[in-house]
Amino acid sequence: MKLTKYLIGGLAALALAGCKDKLRELNTNPDTIGQTEPQYMFLNAMSDFDNPSRGAVATKAQTDGSHMQYFVYYDGASDGTYYDTQNLNSSTSMGMLSYYYDWFVGTGYSLASIMNYIDNDLDEAEAAKYQDLKAMCGIAKIYEAFRVFQNYGAAVYTQAFDAISDGITLPEYDIFDNEMYEKLDDELAGHIAVLEQPAAAGTFELGVYDPIYGYKLPDGDPVLGAPATRDNYAEQRTLWKKFGNSFRLYMAWIMKDVNGTRFDKVLAETLASGVYENAADGAFTYLNGGEQNGGIYNCAEAADISTLYSVSDNFVTYLKNLDDPRLPLLARANNLYAANTGLQWIQRYYPDSLKFHQVLNKETNRYERVSWDGVFDFGTYPMLAYQGQSPNPYDADKTDAGKFWGKSTFTLRFFAPGYKTGDEDHNKTLFPWTVTNPNDPSDTYTIKTRPDTSFTIEVCSRPQGRYFVAGGGSQYGPYDGQGRNGYDGTIDDRWSIYLRQPLYTYPEFCFMMAYLSADGVNLGTAWGAQEWYDAGVTAAMEELQGDAIRANVQVATNLEHTYEEETYGLQYINPEIAGINDNGVYGITDKIGSYVSSIALGSFSDQKAAIVGQMWIYSYMNPTRMWDWWRKTGYPTIKHVATPADRPTDRLPYWMEPRAEANEENVLEFPRRGALPGPKAANNANYNAARNELLKLPNYGSNYNDNVGRIFWDTQGL
Repeated sequence: MKLTKYLIGGLAALALAGCKDKLRELNTNPDTIGQTEPQYMFLNAMSDFDNPSRGAVATKAQTDGSHMQYFVYYDGASDGTYYDTQNLNSSTSMGMLSYYYDWFVGTGYSLASIMNYIDNDLDEAEAAKYQDLKAMCGIAKIYEAFRVFQNYGAAVYTQAFDAISDGITLPEYDIFDNEMYEKLDDELAGHIAVLEQPAAAGTFELGVYDPIYGYKLPDGDPVLGAPATRDNYAEQRTLWKKFGNSFRLYMAWIMKDVNGTRFDKVLAETLASGVYENAADGAFTYLNGGEQNGGIYNCAEAADISTLYSVSDNFVTYLKNLDDPRLPLLARANNLYAANTGLQWIQRYYPDSLKFHQVLNKETNRYERVSWDGVFDFGTYPMLAYQGQSPNPYDADKTDAGKFWGKSTFTLRFFAPGYKTGDEDHNKTLFPWTVTNPNDPSDTYTIKTRPDTSFTIEVCSRPQGRYFVAGGGSQYGPYDGQGRNGYDGTIDDRWSIYLRQPLYTYPEFCFMMAYLSADGVNLGTAWGAQEWYDAGVTAAMEELQGDAIRANVQVATNLEHTYEEETYGLQYINPEIAGINDNGVYGITDKIGSYVSSIALGSFSDQKAAIVGQMWIYSYMNPTRMWDWWRKTGYPTIKHVATPADRPTDRLPYWMEPRAEANEENVLEFPRRGALPGPKAANNANYNAARNELLKLPNYGSNYNDNVGRIFWDTQGL
């Protein structure tokens, strides 16, 4: 591991001023472990904690974001996003699971090594100084381990970490069951107990060597730049305790339907010990833009989220049904705005084309004039600048008059009089040709070099990709003709952008508590479902507003409506949308209170669905966590939505039922688990034994790649 790895992580430059030589020795000579202080070893291990590779950041946004119906590939949703129940060889799973497994194997082993080193290689007095650090290692290790067990149903755990001291080279797999879960929970409780007591005399204060709680957002309004150091160790260790307790309760909630007794125990113990109390308690990692095209958060692969994907129709519809002010901070405006010169040209010379469209009637095989039903009436309805794309693969070619649906763009074509499709020689005789404004005969336009012209209009909104990719992506800028970051604003400031990636946060904790209360659980807290829900929504909105400014999302930071000349018309970086950013940058701070009041739980027919809907919005930057919530709760519900007219209007979240592109009758399904990754060949016997045990479990699936099978905790809907 090279020192540049820490620089990619962003925080190392703040922490390593006095320890570069020690780290260099640690990274190049593994035999020096006994001569390296544990804080350097911890930074070494945690530098990779949920810090995705350049492939993982693309996977999180594009693959898992598509699974959870946030995003859709611009040319149509893919059958492969879902599981084909009619193909036993089909296999699709959440892409981040493989990274979770890799991080667990690498980070988990490193953290266990540090704990073993403190116990066995330091003398008693020196080891006492590092008991806090050992507890923090244990909390992080359980965080990684639970995600693997939860999603794969098995993992090398007990013997893997015993191998550090016992020399086991071919470890057996642990099958995830209640006994294994309780073992993890007991271990986590033991680590929390250390931090619950006053720090021992002489305790080493971890400070900046802790990339989770050694840093915090700077005081004051959100700005670009590095996080501030915390400089308060008592607060730092308390926050680790709260993280441990809050995630411990999350684990118990996931397992509640198969182990209610342990849930009751964990609920009482964690609330007594101390859980998250406000947004500042949440666990995040901080990562900056890094290198040029080689950086984790600055690579072309990840930048595709800003260029090749649309926001889903059901996500946009849900936000619009709620009149949610976050929509412009989550979706970029499409091309439907008054300043679009391509649309201005059409309005001048072919105004009826924005009202009616020629559609082929397949029964008569004749083209008919059909109304657009107002889909181009952006002057009257400015929010048409925010539209989504159907995540149903069967809708890929269903964009037609009256709807924009299966693809992100629509092309309007105009032909010279006498144009004959396929007759190239004849059509060459038709230009130059002149078009006339039907409302002003003196206004004409001559097309000199071709017998037709067309305008491709982006009708579906792209994601605000800057939350995933610092500065919008790779080194290609917005003005060099390549538009690699999708005209998502400048990349000049990417070195200053620190992306704050959620691990387990206060808004998610609030939504869990609200759901539990709405589900009839007596939490024993002063707050009920409404209060937890209100706190979660408020904190989620405040967090998004700050992140939008720190990531330099254009609508939230850019006063100018700049543009780049294109072949046809103007491509705006920050288009002016009436009622959104026509009077300055867009913000939601002053809208939070009224919005929270407007979505009170009592106004919904299904309060649990409303709570999970807010979690769906919040998980925009962490879609894999939304997968946990869907499997646990059954929300959002899956609905058959054949046309825009079928969209639900009940203000509750929904996912669109996916069907195969070539066969409407072939219903696809969302994956529910992963298939355990293969080991090194030498350990195949233990791996095969684990697979055989998994296949014996109820509901696991008909074969190993049956990703709609379930891990034993997943009982929703059975």
